[in-house]
Amino acid sequence: MTAGDRTMVYLQKILVTTDLSEFSLAAMDHASTFGLLYASDLAILYVTEPAGHKGSKPAHGADGTHQQALDEATRQLARFVQKNVNPDTHVRQVVRLGNPAAEICKFVGEEHVDLVVMATHGRTGLKHVVMGSVAEKVVRMSTAPVLTVKPRVVREHIIAAEDVEHDLHIR
Repeated sequence: MTAGDRTMVYLQKILVTTDLSEFSLAAMDHASTFGLLYASDLAILYVTEPAGHKGSKPAHGADGTHQQALDEATRQLARFVQKNVNPDTHVRQVVRLGNPAAEICKFVGEEHVDLVVMATHGRTGLKHVVMGSVAEKVVRMSTAPVLTVKPRVVREHIIAAEDVEHDLHIR
């Protein structure tokens, strides 16, 4: 392969995911920057699992709870975007109900997303094993590249090998 054979990457559609936490704002910062650089369409996706349906897709029309959960999640996302996203940033708001990793990957395929940007919570060890990692699952299953972003507060608390060596008086 020569340099002339390489293809340019155009990020026409960027997806940023959110769980409505402060951590997910780091992903929004990165996605909106890429969006400006590439003049991309930007979508923010919030996936929630309705109460009583943990781990499975809710039955459509069951007591209207599906629509109620969707309406409430839509309101929550709108408040989150209004409070945290620069008003000059045009972002399409999308809400889905179901398993977060599966719904994110499904959205990527349906919308032909070019890049997924998502924050990680920085969980390790037992917390990571027990709670799982939506980001890890999306990285494995997504047909689009996935950029995972550690929020600043997580990056600042990662212990470096030098810190451990110093504290244990190894050096």
